[in-house]
Amino acid sequence: MRPLDATQLLPRPVWDDPRIHLLDDIWLLTVFVILIAIGLPWLFSGVEFQMAGASIGLLALGSIHLALTGMAASVQPQTRWRRRSATALHVGGVIIIGWIWQHAGGVQNPLFLLVFALPVIGAIFLSRWHSYLSAVVAVVVVATVALIQIPELRWYASGLNWAGAWIAGLFGADAASVSAPFSGFYAPTRYFIVLLEIFAILLFACAAVAEYLGTIFERLCVNVRAAHAEAERGQNLWTTLIEQLPRPAFLVDADSSLILSASERARAAFSGDDARIEGRQLFDAVQLSYPEILQELLRGEDGVIPHAVVRLAKDFLIAHITVQHLAQNGRRFALVLIDDDTQGFCVKAALDVAENAALVIDARGRLLAFNKPASGLFSGVSIGSLASGLLPDHGATWWDPGVAGRRKMHVTLAPLIYQVTSSAVLLPGEDARIVVVAFLPVTKAAFDHQKSAETTMVTPTLVQTR
Repeated sequence: MRPLDATQLLPRPVWDDPRIHLLDDIWLLTVFVILIAIGLPWLFSGVEFQMAGASIGLLALGSIHLALTGMAASVQPQTRWRRRSATALHVGGVIIIGWIWQHAGGVQNPLFLLVFALPVIGAIFLSRWHSYLSAVVAVVVVATVALIQIPELRWYASGLNWAGAWIAGLFGADAASVSAPFSGFYAPTRYFIVLLEIFAILLFACAAVAEYLGTIFERLCVNVRAAHAEAERGQNLWTTLIEQLPRPAFLVDADSSLILSASERARAAFSGDDARIEGRQLFDAVQLSYPEILQELLRGEDGVIPHAVVRLAKDFLIAHITVQHLAQNGRRFALVLIDDDTQGFCVKAALDVAENAALVIDARGRLLAFNKPASGLFSGVSIGSLASGLLPDHGATWWDPGVAGRRKMHVTLAPLIYQVTSSAVLLPGEDARIVVVAFLPVTKAAFDHQKSAETTMVTPTLVQTR
């Protein structure tokens, strides 16, 4: 296991609808862009904008941002009315931008029209055709403001056909216009017509690009949803596997030591009278004699506690505890496995306090186990070492009991003579066998030899403990 940050994951978003959230971010960006586009010329260039009307428009855009924020934070499922509300807020925002442009110079401030590209591109988070709807609304709003501010443009429209005359008639011959920031500014009518044409072409080009981006966004959303669903299925399967483990196991929060999930064996062994073990502290459910070691493993890296004493009411067990760190839902957890090793510990303790040295040797002549008297009799003995090196003067296979499966001999290990008994133990279902070798001092051998004549020889068998 690597350091603590090795299993840290990015947290999941707190919102369930990424479309509304991203659309809300677009409108927040639009508010800041308009504020800078109006504020900087007004402060440093002395341009006379109608700040009262523009401020009202900015406040209206701020309210749209707050409304979309509320919709993004809501956990309610998507409905038709909710989508229509988002569309209405978006279209209303485009109209308000036109209002702000009218009070921020209007046709004398053509660069302000670039702001309309933001809601056109942001409309892809509603649907692919909303970008074209936003572009049409923006063109209509800009054309309306231009007709209001430029009498020559109304006169030119009235001379086109009956539709132009009808549109010009809607504003009247003396339609009120907003005072311009640059007094004495004049441009021919064709300039404004070209300005509107270029603006319309630019917005529909942005809508086409937004549609392409929307296609990519849809594919990403589908992939994210599929990955999220697959992750949830994997998590459910993984949790089920933990619950069905044939050994006591706990899924624990590494920081708070709270039990999040437990196997059936763990519930049966450690739940006691409580019907539910999830949500409890690990150290309340599993009472250790020395819990500090397990606490360090939970906070640190993976590890093993070989012989941990666990108290169960008035009883106790010797457990082999394994801690494996992992990640789930973006948080750091630990899988705690508890194996009952009471019988194996007790058998080893009994062998260690025995007076006779004992060795267990496999078919290849390597040591599998030995007790404490054997470590005192043979210096440097270790698991996996060759047994032939212990008594090199008695042959390479001195421990082999032969065909009979049991053999006795005498060896001299100064200053004493030992009776060595080799007993073969067959492994269940295998042809291979292991050999148990016992070393008995010769001073006791005479007495034990007299007793062995009165008893029946019993063939040893291997008892597998868990």
